[in-house]
Amino acid sequence: MATILVVDDDRSITFLLSEVLKKDGHTVKTLSDGKLVEGELQKRDYDLAISDLHMKEVGGIEVLKLVKDKDENAEVLILTGHGSIATAVEAMKLGAFEYLTKPIDMEEFRLKVQKALERRQFKRQIEKQEEEIKANQEMIEKDLMLAEHVQRSLIPQPVNLPTIDVAVKYMPMIGVGGDFADVYYDGQENVYLTLVDVTGHGITAALLVNRICSEIRKLVREQREPHSILYNMNNFIFHAFEGMAMFLTMFSGVINLGKGAFTYSGSAHPAVILWNSRKNKFEKLESQNVILGYDKRTEKKFEQDIVMIGPNDRIVMYTDGIIEAEDANGKQLGIDGFINFFNSTIYLPVDEIIENIMGGVYEYTPNPLKDDVYLIISGMK
Repeated sequence: MATILVVDDDRSITFLLSEVLKKDGHTVKTLSDGKLVEGELQKRDYDLAISDLHMKEVGGIEVLKLVKDKDENAEVLILTGHGSIATAVEAMKLGAFEYLTKPIDMEEFRLKVQKALERRQFKRQIEKQEEEIKANQEMIEKDLMLAEHVQRSLIPQPVNLPTIDVAVKYMPMIGVGGDFADVYYDGQENVYLTLVDVTGHGITAALLVNRICSEIRKLVREQREPHSILYNMNNFIFHAFEGMAMFLTMFSGVINLGKGAFTYSGSAHPAVILWNSRKNKFEKLESQNVILGYDKRTEKKFEQDIVMIGPNDRIVMYTDGIIEAEDANGKQLGIDGFINFFNSTIYLPVDEIIENIMGGVYEYTPNPLKDDVYLIISGMK
């Protein structure tokens, strides 16, 4: 039942209404002077206030404002004579639920009290739901901030050696995403480069990235060949996520600094771009294998290739968020458009190349990127 405040300078009215309301199970407080309302509202909360429109000093409009200032969701019924209906309607515009004319019809009174309390209950439910939604949103935002921090901790550090530099750039679409990279120098003559793009975006893809991170790093640090890394990752996806339609594209490569060789293997990932300084041209190193997680295959089915590299050569690995960037007309940048960005910057230090490339991408597209972006550039010295 509800708590109800009845305010009328006619004590016979307050007594009558109080008795009717108490019989219906409500807790009722009566006041015979509008001046007492403010003090009463400081003592307790009321679900409904019933007030005469015209009282000596503090009338129904002032009571309405006091009640709404205390609790905007509390309901107010206004009592008025026939000659003041226009003022009562004005009170409804200010937030009153309804008005009743005197003499009061008790059945009509009880019905309007019931309707007012139903609306009050409805408002409470909405308010509670909004509070729950807000609390959930705050929790989600906190979790997302933590997830973003975790994912950023997975970004590989740049490599700076006498014969090679490697720079990395990562920009998730919503703070967390489905792209993962690993750059590993074995301390002797091999630099391993790995790039993964999980299908989908956001939290689900980010969870999968965190799941596969340790598995990929384990395989790389065992110094497996690129095609073996892809084979083992394909098996891992099948066993860990069987029946869940989890797929990922991947490019794995290793640069042997002593031999000047790049051994690579890709699974449905966008082609790696190689700047061959001796030939003075860009070359595309295409993926040789199908997407991971789609078909269980033997290790022999995973192919890899080798290209020779030398001083001033550049190896560019990226996820498709870059080449799928769209201009104002919806035209995608594409791999050839992406390569064009390198023409005037290819001999710059690799970290400067990355910043120039991303500047060019943002100039190309007026809209936010629709996918996560990862970019790894290796520069031979």
